[in-house]
Amino acid sequence: MTDEIVSTMGRIFTVRLGPSDDLFLAIQDIVRRHDIRAGVVLSITGACTKAVVQKFIDGQQSIGVVEIDGPMEVSGHGIVGWVRAPDRGAEPFGVGRYIDGEPYVHVHLTITSSKTTLCGHLMEGCIVRSRHDHSHFTIMVAEVEGAALEMRLNSELEAKGKGFGVYHELVPLN
Repeated sequence: MTDEIVSTMGRIFTVRLGPSDDLFLAIQDIVRRHDIRAGVVLSITGACTKAVVQKFIDGQQSIGVVEIDGPMEVSGHGIVGWVRAPDRGAEPFGVGRYIDGEPYVHVHLTITSSKTTLCGHLMEGCIVRSRHDHSHFTIMVAEVEGAALEMRLNSELEAKGKGFGVYHELVPLN
């Protein structure tokens, strides 16, 4: 079934991150500080000293977390919203260590080092690299007006032992 909400693009936040900033935490902070109920990460452009991504493990159907040491170039895009899992409370759950009532970041990050190029879900631990006091690492996050994006759990999948069944619920805002 397809869900559709007609919305408009609102404020756009252009942020230059500093050396040693954590990319994931920076995006979460933007969402939290500006109470972005639904948003689009339009652009991630810069370099990292370390990357942590969630991706499919070679030859398996399971997802794991991979850490890569840099230097590396990164680019990305994705969506943001909020976690709605009240039965979980304040205890982190899932590979993404989700917490009810906290910002949800679903960003696909492409990483290119001297040895490999891969794409995965951005995780905490992606550290900005810069040899200058003022980094050129820039992200742009756009607010979507008229909709909320809520990360929720499919309890039926979880009960069957098929993971957490994370999905995005589109919620119209009036």
